[in-house]
This record gives sequence, structure tokens and C-alpha cells, in this order.
Amino acid sequence: MFDPAYTITHICEHQQDTRPNDSERVSCFFPSHRGVVEFQSHDGATLLLAATGHLRDFIAQRLNESNEPSARADLRPITHRILAHPTGSAFESDLFVLERARAVDPDLHTKITHQNRRALLVLNPNSGTWRIAETTTLTREPNERIIGPCLTNKSAQHLGETLDDIYELCRYPAQLALAPKGTPCAYKEMGRCPAACDGSEPMHAYHQRFTLAINAASGGLSVWESSIKDDIADASAELDFERAARAKRHLDAVRDLPRDTLGCAASLDSFSCVIITPARRQGHAICWVLGADGCNPVCSIGLLDNDLLASLPNLLASRFTPMGFTRDQLDRFSLIARHWLTKQTKQRKRRVTILDPRTPDWSKGLRRAIEDAQSVSDPGHDDEEHTLLPI
Repeated sequence: MFDPAYTITHICEHQQDTRPNDSERVSCFFPSHRGVVEFQSHDGATLLLAATGHLRDFIAQRLNESNEPSARADLRPITHRILAHPTGSAFESDLFVLERARAVDPDLHTKITHQNRRALLVLNPNSGTWRIAETTTLTREPNERIIGPCLTNKSAQHLGETLDDIYELCRYPAQLALAPKGTPCAYKEMGRCPAACDGSEPMHAYHQRFTLAINAASGGLSVWESSIKDDIADASAELDFERAARAKRHLDAVRDLPRDTLGCAASLDSFSCVIITPARRQGHAICWVLGADGCNPVCSIGLLDNDLLASLPNLLASRFTPMGFTRDQLDRFSLIARHWLTKQTKQRKRRVTILDPRTPDWSKGLRRAIEDAQSVSDPGHDDEEHTLLPI
């Protein structure tokens, strides 16, 4: 877990039955800045942990410093200490809450991970089958290939069924497990499955096709589409028009897959990524890397010159290590995926960018990402401002 640069702490020493006058308001000790706030009781227990866009106002509201009727619980009588962690972005706030909640508020941590959960397509080369899993419940066998992130289970299912159609995979795993004594389904009669289940096709041939399906899904939709285009070009050059027509149908099927829900999905076996966010200091950006040791800031950037831009990819790449599939790492990945898959609109500008090193030219997006993060915040027009968890 990353350590915050600094924490503002205030101990509430007032009497429980008194209200502060204006000069004694606890909230005045805290900045008008976004961040994470934690209310603690006299025994050190966490009463409230939350991300907010305005620390001072949030604290004033939860302590009911206006002494006005409110539906919210008044925490002032039971609050002994308030900790505030100013942050530069909603992403940084969300990450801090996720990490802190794991230690001090298990119920909140469960709620957050449930909200952040994303679907995964799990391909098993041993059985020649696939299944849908979620980041909160993933169990993985050693040889399984994990494809993600997928926005929803429905989109992951769509991806799996497209693999079935293109590579003529078995739709009934229980029958495939009985091969060569399984019962063939209607897809054999339609000529859309060679029926390895009943021995019509040798299992080694089926597994070869399944390996092709794994490789196609592992590279992501853009790489998959490009590969099919090359196949069409080769078939046309050889005047094999039947093969070209078949590949064209496959290309249409891949293009029908929704990019807004599956555009980031690829193999996670060696996944690491770069996150560019606004920093606390105005006009600066922070570069984070998700790797084997968690999601951590690598550097803060102010003036972006060509020399720095040329050396930055190597600096970030030196921190790339596979994230792995532990529960904590999957929770971090889910949070990143939530920001990653937030749809950008024409009216709003993205101020948090996730760069995927699985893409060969990922470093070309660094300048734009840093400039976006360094731009002046506009709460009405920043996509990043609209991704806070409703805690």
C-alpha cells in the first residue's frame, strides 16, 4: 500500500454537550480540498471513512456545526480524532479508502469491492472450456488464462460465445468431459461443431483450436481484428475465396463485440499498468504503476520537457511486474478497471488515464495523459470528478 504524503490530524477536546462558536469550529482546521477523512472514537475505532471533494465542508456537515436539523447522524459527541488525507484526484481518494477500509472497516471494504467488481473470462486449456468469474470470487487453476476486464458478466459471456462460434468450441462442457462417449448436440447437425464429445473429432484437434481461441482473446479485440484482416488478405492473395469469406464472417463477429465493455479485455497473466492522475499540487501530475507490490506512485511531474518524456517510459517500465491474482491485487485491479471503463463524453474531459503496456505503443499516450492531468480542474466538465464511490 502506498503511504500518503501527509495527514492532517485534529483531536476534538470539546465537551460533548456544548457547541462551538465560529472561532472553535473543528472544520476550520482542515483545507477546502478533496481527500479522504476518517473519524475516530476515544478508543481509536473508526466511526466513518469516506472520500470527499471538499474536506472542510464534509467535516462541518458530519459534526453538524451549523446545529441545524439533519437526517445524517451527528458524529460530534462520539468523535475524538479526525484524520484527513488531502489527495489530488478521485482515483487517489478511492484507492486510499480501499486500502484503509481493508484494515479498519471490513463492511465498507466489502461494499467497495462489490461495487467495483468486474467480470473475467476464464479459459481452461486442460478441459477446453471457459467460464465467467468476477474479481471478488475468482478461483484459478495454474494453467487457466484470465481475460479482462469485462464491464459486465453479459459482455464476458458475449466474448466467450464469439470464441465458440469462430473456433467451433463445445457449448456443453459436461458432454465434452465424457469424450469420446458424450452425446452430440444440435450444433453437430448444423455443421457448426466437429463433435469431439462423441469422438467424431480427436481431442488433440479440439485442443489445438482451443489454443487458437486462447491466443485470440489474450491479445485483445484490436489485435484479434488485425489478425483476421491479415488472414483475409492472405486468402485473397491465394485466390482462396471460400477461406476469405469465412474469415470475413469472423471479422464481422469480432467487430460486433462492444468496445465500450470489452475494449480493454486481454490476458491478465502478466498484467501491469500505468495510471496518470492529477497531483495535489496544481499543475502537476502523478504517475502510478500497478505491479506485484500494489498500486504505488512512481513520480510527480511538473514541467514536461522532451528529455523527460523520452526517459519516462523506461522509468515506468522498470516498475512493471505481474500484478498476480491475490484477493488484494484483484481488488486494486477492479478499482482501476472501474475508472478505466468509465465512458468519456464529448462534453467532459478525462483527467485520469490508464495506459496498458499490453499495447505496443502505450507510451505514445503519455504526453496527452500528463497534460490532461495537469490541466485546471473544472468539476462541471471533468470525467474524473464523476467517478467517486457513493460512500
